[in-house]
Amino acid sequence: MNDYVEKDQVISHCEELIKKIKDIVSAKIVTGSDGKISEIHVVSKSKRNPKQIVRDIESTLIASMGSEIDHKKISVAQINGENERLVETRLRIEGISTNKSYHSLEVKVSLSDPDGNIYEGAESGAASFQSRMRTTACATLKAIQQFLSESFALSLEDVHTFKIGNNQAVAILVSILVGEKDEHLLGGALVKQDTYEAVVAAVLSAINRRISLMIKE
Repeated sequence: MNDYVEKDQVISHCEELIKKIKDIVSAKIVTGSDGKISEIHVVSKSKRNPKQIVRDIESTLIASMGSEIDHKKISVAQINGENERLVETRLRIEGISTNKSYHSLEVKVSLSDPDGNIYEGAESGAASFQSRMRTTACATLKAIQQFLSESFALSLEDVHTFKIGNNQAVAILVSILVGEKDEHLLGGALVKQDTYEAVVAAVLSAINRRISLMIKE
């Protein structure tokens, strides 16, 4: 699991570097089964030539990773000023509530977008620790599904807790089905206040990086 988290952190770092390039507002890196970069999708403002943006991405990744990236793997979608706010959309935690009985647990998760709209998801499951995490993750995905169009189908693949340094952390693997294409995203979060919040934060860490491009698509 730590290997998966480490790879995801490297990809996240590369995405953040790409987003620092002039006029780029969103970036998503897709890896193959071998863990290598297979696709790079970016959204940029329409002020610069896409070919120059591709060259800047190539130079940035060469400096960061030490290896060249085939420019054919890089796609650039450009937007005008009125759409820039849309591609920067990120969901945030508004609230988490639980209703626990002796054998079962219901979890409700509330998320908000930058406009203040609220999206809620609820899920019930067994009261065991592992089941609580899965129930919380599924409730979060249901809230996210309300925000997204029906063109995207979200599902939980796996959830784990692990120790890193002196901290407990949660890792989430989420599947997104777009048409006939299945994509997997990995997210993680440290357990700060409680496990419920860490699970929701881990789901958002996996999904938020992809939401802007999903809306664009």
